[in-house]
Amino acid sequence: MAFRRPPLSTESVFLFPDHVWLRVLQKLSQKRHITSWLARWFPKTPAQAVVAQKSPIKVELVAGKTYRWCACGRSKNQPFCDGSHFFQRTGLAPLKFKAQETRTVALCTCKATKRPPYCDGTHKSEQVQKAEVGTSL
Repeated sequence: MAFRRPPLSTESVFLFPDHVWLRVLQKLSQKRHITSWLARWFPKTPAQAVVAQKSPIKVELVAGKTYRWCACGRSKNQPFCDGSHFFQRTGLAPLKFKAQETRTVALCTCKATKRPPYCDGTHKSEQVQKAEVGTSL
């Protein structure tokens, strides 16, 4: 970061002598470890998704409509996002998708599917069945 000193005049010399400018430059050149609000709201390592339910939810999707599938498992509006990931600072984001045709599909709520947002039967696995609802796998 370039630091430009204002042109010298009798006022600036009087208000900001050289030793003050030197201290300012030293402070600016030091690395500061500041926790920004972004780092608190968007952690570098996202939280793990939690099991919302142990069975999928069948939903009728309308062709051309955009949906936001909850990827964190914390939404009260499963299988869709209600913004809980943001307020609980998970670092996760919903999966936005557009329905290609009107049809009924099973959307995953265990959050362990290999084909998000659609259920692939992973909820039947022993690992998911042993997990408590609200805990990560």
